[in-house]
Amino acid sequence: GDKAHLAQAYGCSALVIYSDPQQYAPNGTSVYPNGPSLPPYGVQRGTLIGAQGDPLTSGVPAIDGVFRENYASVIKSGVVPSIPVQPIGYGDALYFMSQLDTHIAPISWTGGLDVGYFIWQSDNNTNQTFIQVNNYQEERVIYDVIATIYGQVEPDQLVVLGNHRDAWVFGGVDPNSGTAVLEEIARAVSNLRAKGWRPGRSLVLCSWDAEEYG
Repeated sequence: GDKAHLAQAYGCSALVIYSDPQQYAPNGTSVYPNGPSLPPYGVQRGTLIGAQGDPLTSGVPAIDGVFRENYASVIKSGVVPSIPVQPIGYGDALYFMSQLDTHIAPISWTGGLDVGYFIWQSDNNTNQTFIQVNNYQEERVIYDVIATIYGQVEPDQLVVLGNHRDAWVFGGVDPNSGTAVLEEIARAVSNLRAKGWRPGRSLVLCSWDAEEYG
């Protein structure tokens, strides 16, 4: 999100983001499917929203009956960028980076691609890059599942255990690993309740939606 907002603030017409192999495939480590590192075609996705919660209902729960801002006003406020942004893999980034040929990037900006890290094109460099993003905005209803077992000794004291269940893609690691643990705990606690057990403090199990918001 910060990259997009800074790019917009400094006059960029669009932004292309990639995950550099220096961080995501360091020291020649094997890439997927032969290892744990990000392959050249791997694309990391995430939110560009610069606020917590639903930007259409800033500071209040996004429930029925609450006033919602229109998307144009949210863009104007700077919560979301107004320029198009597209993530790509570092295999594709190599092609775009090779078109830059002047103004050496700061050391902290250089990475692991086999190309010079420049940030500008020289006057006689006529290469052009066009970006087309086919995103669309829509409102979705989300569902949080909350289960509470009231405590026998201190019912006003809460022990909260939860995990989100939404994912950018298939969610094998994030969030399904945590969700599997949460469901197993729920199954075990349910078996204990069937035998008359009750915790000393209230136990709240939460399965959250829309953690990967945006």
